[in-house]
Amino acid sequence: MGKVIRLSLFLIAISLFLTGCSNSKEDITLDINKNENLIDTNNINQIISNDIYSKESEEQELINIIESVEKNKPTMSDEERYDLRADIFSNLNQDQVLKFDDCYTVLSQVILDDRYKELFDKENNRWDAYDNNDLYGIVNIIRYVSNSVKNQAFKNDLNRVEALCLYGLENRDIIALIDARRIMRDIKYHIFEVPYFKEGDAIVEINEEDYSIYYGASEVLEGDRYKTMGIYRYN
Repeated sequence: MGKVIRLSLFLIAISLFLTGCSNSKEDITLDINKNENLIDTNNINQIISNDIYSKESEEQELINIIESVEKNKPTMSDEERYDLRADIFSNLNQDQVLKFDDCYTVLSQVILDDRYKELFDKENNRWDAYDNNDLYGIVNIIRYVSNSVKNQAFKNDLNRVEALCLYGLENRDIIALIDARRIMRDIKYHIFEVPYFKEGDAIVEINEEDYSIYYGASEVLEGDRYKTMGIYRYN
């Protein structure tokens, strides 16, 4: 009789356990449905960095995204980019070309050698310094360059760099500044310093490694195929 009672209690316990599992599974299903509803409400027609720069994102995941570089090459040939440079330079003076390079150098100093990692922290003192000097006046310099530009795709790139710098500074968003630098780097090495020479050109020594990195972030190089890190959308 004692064995029968113990067996009955054991079966009741199993029944209660299975009932609990069934309820738990139902709860999980409801949570999934709620998440799907949240996804549907995302607005992708405005500047958004929360897609990857969210509270749930681990810093290392962001670093992996930033440092992953595909070994792509520009769609345009070297000669096409050489001719494109001639067209762009025909409307710029030497000072404007040098100022563009200065802006690129400044952004590189903000970001390179892992310095960008400190700026995930929006309370880092470097953000205060950038606020005080308007990020070294990059926006005004980019506007100075853009004023003379006739090529619309190149002007769009400069406008995008300006918008990203303003957004990055205002929101202390290092991802925006990284995107701005990617656009400028593509233009610097793959247009302004394209490794292609014609008869009569002064041939300069080039560093092959500089040309091994290509982000495809510039509209003037890639048309509507350009891509930043995929977190900014423009109306």
